Amino acid sequence: MNQQEEAVRKSLEKQRELEEVEREFRQLKRQQEDLLSQVGNAWRGNHSENKLGAIALDLTQEQRMTQKRLYNLDDQLQAEHKQAKVDVERAEEAKADATH
Repeated sequence: MNQQEEAVRKSLEKQRELEEVEREFRQLKRQQEDLLSQVGNAWRGNHSENKLGAIALDLTQEQRMTQKRLYNLDDQLQAEHKQAKVDVERAEEAKADATH
């Protein structure tokens, strides 16, 4: 497997990983909404508001960490894709130069 194929393969792997993180992020958001709804329904009064607020903060922090991971993976994927494209162009140029 040459470098270009390896770069493309890695890029595709990163894309799949990014899609998985995005799917997990959407699932986390749904779980957060469900949990907040359940806690809100189960508890009433100030005590429930305090508990609900603490849970919301925890979930928001987890959501931010997941979102940060998502952004980092996306940035990495874009950089690798760009590098793979440059590598392919260089290989094509070298091939064209070799045939002339």
